[in-house]
Amino acid sequence: MYKQLILSIGTIFLFTACSLKMPSWPSFLSFGDNYESILEEANSCQVIEDENQKLSCYKNIEKTNSFAQIRLGTYYADKKVYKQAIKYLEMAKENDNIYANLPLAFLYYKGEGVTKDVNKSFELLEESSTKDPTAAYQLSRFYIQGINTKVDNEKGVELLEFAASKGVLSAMEMLINISKNGLFEQPKDQKKVDYWQKKIKETKEDINHKIYRL
Repeated sequence: MYKQLILSIGTIFLFTACSLKMPSWPSFLSFGDNYESILEEANSCQVIEDENQKLSCYKNIEKTNSFAQIRLGTYYADKKVYKQAIKYLEMAKENDNIYANLPLAFLYYKGEGVTKDVNKSFELLEESSTKDPTAAYQLSRFYIQGINTKVDNEKGVELLEFAASKGVLSAMEMLINISKNGLFEQPKDQKKVDYWQKKIKETKEDINHKIYRL
């Protein structure tokens, strides 16, 4: 479900998204006691294999659980049922879940279910980029290519490094390419190439996408 959406984001935002697996939750996804309990509740639905039963589980908690709202929103966006997608994602945003920003930014960038608004997409990603590494990864393209802002290669690479440090495999791959070829005003640096290649081998899966999976 969300795999298709995140792959679409990768295509639109230049870089290729990684496959989704079932990693453990990293420490940086800590929101405090209230969010931890909501996340645990949503994850009890995520482990259900039957899709209809899983949807039913999420819908039983959709009014109070912002992670359920995000996962339902991305599910319906993938199904191109945009009215439902926007409803759930806006609910999650209203409930102060910063992870709703990434799928909303994608919809605004494409103009799917909403009026196309690249400025809104940029703002949503910028707002969440300090907490959501995948949002930081996507925002890097805006700075590197000067989309909706002036070109700022230093800022773009900084965002990539943050995303890579939090386990976004595509960001690691991009940094390898940058350091190997001296792209975006960065010097060639074999030490950085070796460093990120080592990190990729150590990182069994991209830990950041599971939050959006149904």
